[in-house]
Amino acid sequence: MEYQLYRYRWMIVGLFWLVIFAFGANWFALSPLLVSFTQTYQIVSWQAHLLLSLIGMFVIFFAWPAGTFIDKKGPKLCTSIGVIFMILGFGLRPWLLDNFYTMLLSSILAGIGLAWILVAMAPQMIRWFPHTQASLPIGIAASGLFIGFGTGSLLTPFIVEGYSMYLCFLIFALLAVIAGILWIVLARDSPPTPPEKRPEIQKMKFGEALKRVTSTKNSFLFPIIGFITVGITLVISTFIHYLYRTQAEQGGYIAGFLLYGCAIGAFIAPYTTKKYGVKKIALIVATGSILTWVLVFGVYTLSMSWLLVVLVALLFGIFLQASWPLALYSQETEPGVSESNIGVAASLYISMSNIGAAVLPEIYGIVKDKIEPMTSFTVILIALVLCLVLWVFVKRK
Repeated sequence: MEYQLYRYRWMIVGLFWLVIFAFGANWFALSPLLVSFTQTYQIVSWQAHLLLSLIGMFVIFFAWPAGTFIDKKGPKLCTSIGVIFMILGFGLRPWLLDNFYTMLLSSILAGIGLAWILVAMAPQMIRWFPHTQASLPIGIAASGLFIGFGTGSLLTPFIVEGYSMYLCFLIFALLAVIAGILWIVLARDSPPTPPEKRPEIQKMKFGEALKRVTSTKNSFLFPIIGFITVGITLVISTFIHYLYRTQAEQGGYIAGFLLYGCAIGAFIAPYTTKKYGVKKIALIVATGSILTWVLVFGVYTLSMSWLLVVLVALLFGIFLQASWPLALYSQETEPGVSESNIGVAASLYISMSNIGAAVLPEIYGIVKDKIEPMTSFTVILIALVLCLVLWVFVKRK
């Protein structure tokens, strides 16, 4: 059989990027509004945070079925299922603004969709790219989520204050619908021939698939890294908006550019591993996230120009989020993982990541009014240090 690379592989990357960008933008359009939701819907802070964290929470329940589905039916169809729920959840949201419970329904529908999209990301790229080249497209695809986060966080305060919440969510809803339709119509599951010679795919029961996925010590460390990275990202986003709650536009700029930095880190870090190796880059970015987080809070504490905070936040985001695609790529290419169980491997990582996305922001929503900003900063710092320690124990070049 002739093995070759097809130009259409970059179309697949672009289409997936657009889907995950649209999801991220719609998801984090909620972030700047959490404080105002407590007044609009007459709810307490933890309930408002539930609108944001519930999206990640539902990934926990559907990541495993999605992973098994990928191994049987392929990642394209899996992503298409997620796209349909994304369109339902976010497409209907402009007409669900009347009360808290209808907004909660929107988050639930969208959260079901996120599981099917995220779990399919790495398997979809690996079908179109050789294993040794898959880190770059995975990084590109992952960057779309964080560029979406930044776009939603940045634009929402301006649209809501200048026009209305309805128009804001309508714009993001149209983005989700367009991205979803383009994926369903144009995306393909795999190229006519594989990009490289690969072992014959054998059907594998779930228990055996999971056993092989977890056959190395690293396979237990990577999901914990994902748990910390994703959960802390959501906590920091809401923390920034809370710090600047009386200056919504400035808080939107800072949180938005922090998340754009996350996108840059998610894109660059996997690419650099081809030359320097996963562990070396991981240790550099984990250390950088600690140092720049101290700098972010130092600039805020000294009441320096918020424009300076924006620049420092951008740099922090680059270091912060680089760990997530590095750990995802590593999980998918560990010994014991093949195309027979790559969906299960993705499920393990994505479900743990989104446990962090569901649990940590919700805990923060409960306690943020009872603790000082310095306490929040310290807890986040401890989490970043723990992430560095985990990378130290990873045995990988």
